[in-house]
Amino acid sequence: MELKTVFPNLTVMWSRWSEYTVVEDRGGAQYLVPSPNAVELTYNCAEHPKTLVAEALDLGRKLWMAGTDETRLCAGFAARNGLLGLEAEKGTCYADDPELPPFCRPLNTRDYGEDINLFQEEFMILYQHFQTTRGAISVSPQYSRVMDLSRLLNYRLTCGRTPQLVWEMRSMLSVIRLFYASMVTGDAVPLRVCKNCGKVYYNSHAKSEFCSARCRNYYNVKAFRSKEKTDHYKQDEGGQGG
Repeated sequence: MELKTVFPNLTVMWSRWSEYTVVEDRGGAQYLVPSPNAVELTYNCAEHPKTLVAEALDLGRKLWMAGTDETRLCAGFAARNGLLGLEAEKGTCYADDPELPPFCRPLNTRDYGEDINLFQEEFMILYQHFQTTRGAISVSPQYSRVMDLSRLLNYRLTCGRTPQLVWEMRSMLSVIRLFYASMVTGDAVPLRVCKNCGKVYYNSHAKSEFCSARCRNYYNVKAFRSKEKTDHYKQDEGGQGG
């Protein structure tokens, strides 16, 4: 499914802050929020959706791996892209009451934050679903939570002699889910897994195997040295046998 024809000129203006940190409320819940001195930047998060999806999948991969620095990884993603807008999808009513938890504050403001566990869960679910499409893990109730897009496709029809269908998405999460769905259901899936480091990346070239020239060179050097070692071992075995 080519979304350019279905969603022409899709624009989702979104806010990200230059730095994020984790705060804890009285009940022990942890929230990812903008740092006190962070600077706001508003941008169109639907402008480069394919690279956004690849970055989201790779974050899911890293979070799924044991021993990773989850807080640092999530804060870094948020600084580059913003929070997901989890509460926007739930239709939560926002308020300015300072006693309310961060997720109840106005969306994308300095006071708004998201539960870091729920934030991480969205990326891991996305990555697990991607793994099922590659046959890397089996489909099970734990991994088969397919993203429901029905609530995300809001639209309005303009008036006049040339009415237009304008799509209105409420969050970055909806952008990630929608474009991920289009990418994994297409004839040629442009999402790749690096043969060397395992990173998930976007590349429409069918023969792409590495996320960078550095990874390609590193892999080739390892393969060459491994072959040298194997050949040397075979020569030694042959000499001893003679």
